[in-house]
Amino acid sequence: MVKAVYREIIDYLKEVIKKKNPGEKLPSENELARMFNVSRMTARKAVDTLALEGYVVRVPGMGTYVSDMAKRNRMIHVGVAIYDFSDLRGQTMLSSIIRTLLQFSMHPIPVNIIKGRTNREELEILLEFNVEALIISPSPSIKNSVSFKKVVSRGIPIVFVDRYVDGLDFPCVTSNNHHGGFLLGEHMRKKHGVRKALFVTEEDLKVSSVRERYEGFKEGLDGEVLYFELMADNTDLLIETVRENKIDTIFFCHDLLAVKGITLLMKNGFRIPEDVKIVSFDDRAFSKHVIPNLTTVKQDFEKMGRMAALMISKLLKGEKVNKIEHIPVELIIRNSCGCE
Repeated sequence: MVKAVYREIIDYLKEVIKKKNPGEKLPSENELARMFNVSRMTARKAVDTLALEGYVVRVPGMGTYVSDMAKRNRMIHVGVAIYDFSDLRGQTMLSSIIRTLLQFSMHPIPVNIIKGRTNREELEILLEFNVEALIISPSPSIKNSVSFKKVVSRGIPIVFVDRYVDGLDFPCVTSNNHHGGFLLGEHMRKKHGVRKALFVTEEDLKVSSVRERYEGFKEGLDGEVLYFELMADNTDLLIETVRENKIDTIFFCHDLLAVKGITLLMKNGFRIPEDVKIVSFDDRAFSKHVIPNLTTVKQDFEKMGRMAALMISKLLKGEKVNKIEHIPVELIIRNSCGCE
């Protein structure tokens, strides 16, 4: 009985797929289970079968999407290894990559990689799938990754997204981090007369996006910018640094860090922005709702993902691509910098 229903779900989904375009979302496993009055495990088995056959693409935590078998003579698997599927930034970028790859009749194999880890298991999964191309958000340590070296040894096209790694010569799609930092520094200099500031990050300057934001901010401020790498055990040192150096402006490398920093500063008696002005990067959804609202730089993760997928498509066709593509950013002025 279960087998018959399982086949019935497959047949139903194939009919639904005929009416949809590549990249469109399909009913969830829970929805299918309710529709056919079966367990979620039975619904999942049907979806897994269609995924193996190439009809659909499953993205953990996001859903199941239509692939494009009809236009594909041979299935091309593209590995997509980016940070944090649970994060809206990662979800936006991943969705854009998947939609674009499907439009070019390519089958994405997404894996979730974690910052600060070698991600050996995730890369080994892609090797098992014999991916013919790879889109990846790299960390500096990837140069020493045995699994990544295995991928490189296969000679497949590789595109870095969001950041690049010095010494690894692969095409990259990234936000214009330097210009974003410059816009923040220039605004603080021209509007608020700031000449001395502190740049706070959780990652070191080996990370290209971090380094470029820092250098751009220094250039835009045209003044002194101290550097501080925040860790769990040195929050007291951050407060001490702000007080001893009479810092009145802090550039937190991203919005989540800015919220943590604001909380820490306020617990230690600082008023924002009266005592310390705050700027950051990303323009997350919460940035306009925190108090004070964050002055930040907006990144276009949807465009970044689409461009990375387009670049992979060109490389697979043997076409040349630019070594680096910078996605434009936008300064978003709110209250945390001292503006009303």
